[in-house]
Amino acid sequence: MIIALIALTSSVSAQYMSIADPDSTAHKDVYIYNSTGSLLGVYNTTSSGISLPSGDFNLVLKPQYSNPLDDPGTFLTNVIGYLQTNVLVLVIIGMLGSLLFKRF
Repeated sequence: MIIALIALTSSVSAQYMSIADPDSTAHKDVYIYNSTGSLLGVYNTTSSGISLPSGDFNLVLKPQYSNPLDDPGTFLTNVIGYLQTNVLVLVIIGMLGSLLFKRF
């Protein structure tokens, strides 16, 4: 009973945060805003040890877009990762498409 009261009355605050997104092929920007809407910092999903504000805050995730002409190596790496992840779905779509547009 005493442990439950202590757990209910004690406050917990996080000091630092790390972000990981293992399923994503592209990084995302993380914007941290305070409760009034002022921007506190911009990080990405590979950041670790992000210092958090003491009050209320909002996290906003925004994908990073890349132009394939600016960095073709990174673009091809992302395309290969996407194809490896979704190869079964792409094969099924191709088979259904070939059945749909089959000439008699």
